[in-house]
Amino acid sequence: MTNLDITTLEASVEALIQQQVAAYEAQLREALGRKFGGGVRKKKRTRSKSTPSGRRSRATGPRRTTEELEALGKRLLSAVESAPGETMTSLAASLGLTTAELARLAVQLKKTGRVKTVGERSRMRYYPLTPRAA
Repeated sequence: MTNLDITTLEASVEALIQQQVAAYEAQLREALGRKFGGGVRKKKRTRSKSTPSGRRSRATGPRRTTEELEALGKRLLSAVESAPGETMTSLAASLGLTTAELARLAVQLKKTGRVKTVGERSRMRYYPLTPRAA
């Protein structure tokens, strides 16, 4: 190869590289525009009223008032005090409720330091804590 051939070859390779880089930059700008809303805004999708197959909405009852929740929390605490070391399943059965109805109350009792838990998941056991004297 001569010097002229090498120079021509280098120039053509350089031009091809610049074309590829420009095409890549254009694709990148377009993708970023779609991602961050820099381009034309699309209409916001709304959910259809029908539920997809296999997915059903959960039936919910009326919400409990604060007073009802406090009374239920006291019932749960007294059940824990009368039967320390029991699981949530047995505590719920003794109160005539489901474990789901008592789950949030149990977390609140634990956060306030009135109940201690030992174990994990279905093997978790609940113990009452006595308030410390100052």
